[in-house]
Amino acid sequence: MNCNFTLKHYEEICNIIAESQYKLCFFNDCFLNFKNILILRHDVDQSLEQSVKIAKIENKYKINSTFFIWLRSPFYNIFEKKYSDIIYEIINLGHQIGLHFDESSYRIENEIDLNNYIEKEIHILKSFFKTNIYAVSMHRPSKWILDNNIQLKKYTNVYSKKYFKDFKYLSDSRRQWKEGCICKKINTIKYNKLHILIHPFWWTRKNMGFNKRMIDFIKEKTCKVDVNLSDNISLYNKLGNT
Repeated sequence: MNCNFTLKHYEEICNIIAESQYKLCFFNDCFLNFKNILILRHDVDQSLEQSVKIAKIENKYKINSTFFIWLRSPFYNIFEKKYSDIIYEIINLGHQIGLHFDESSYRIENEIDLNNYIEKEIHILKSFFKTNIYAVSMHRPSKWILDNNIQLKKYTNVYSKKYFKDFKYLSDSRRQWKEGCICKKINTIKYNKLHILIHPFWWTRKNMGFNKRMIDFIKEKTCKVDVNLSDNISLYNKLGNT
C-alpha cells in the first residue's frame, strides 16, 4: 500500500475504517459513553468537484461524514446549479453538511457577533438545501477562536477544546500528515476517540506534488471561466480557437 494523496489510497483508507473497530459518528450523535469512535469531517475550501468524489468513495464503504460548506468561498458559488447539485448529491449519499465559517468576512468583536453571523449563514444553508445543520468549522480559525474554547449557542464548534482534548486530532492540512498517514493509525486502536479532518482538494486521481496540484487547479478554473463565457456571451470565442 502506497501512502499518498490519490483517490485510490483514500479508498484503501475507507476500507480500513470500514473493517476497523471504530464506530463512525456525526457531531450531533450522543457518543459520550462510546468506545472507539471516529468522527470524520471535510472542510471544503476549494473544490466541491473533489468533495463529491470523496463522498461517493465513503458511501461505497458505508461511511458517513460531515462536509463543511464555505458559504462565502471565492472558489465556488453554492447557488450555481452545478455546485448546488453537487451539495444535494453529497446529502443524498447519506452525509451531513455543516457550515465552514470565515470570521474574517465580518467585523466580529465578541461572541454575540459571532453567533449572529453564524446563525445568518446557517439559515441560508438550511433553507436552500432543506437539511439540518448541526456543526460549524472555522476557516483558518483565529487565535481568539482557538484560545477561548468558544461554545456556540445552537451548534457544535468543532474547534472547541473537546474535539482536541478528548479526541486524537489528525489532519491532512497543507497536504501532509504530521504524524504519518492515518492508514497506519486506524488499525492500532491506540486512540479511543479519533477526530479526522480530510480536505478533498488534496486527493486526486494521480499522485502529484503540491505545485502540480496548484497548477492543475488554476487550469480547471480557467477552463470553467472559458465555458461559462461561451455559454453566456454569444460573440465570445473559446480561448483555444482564437
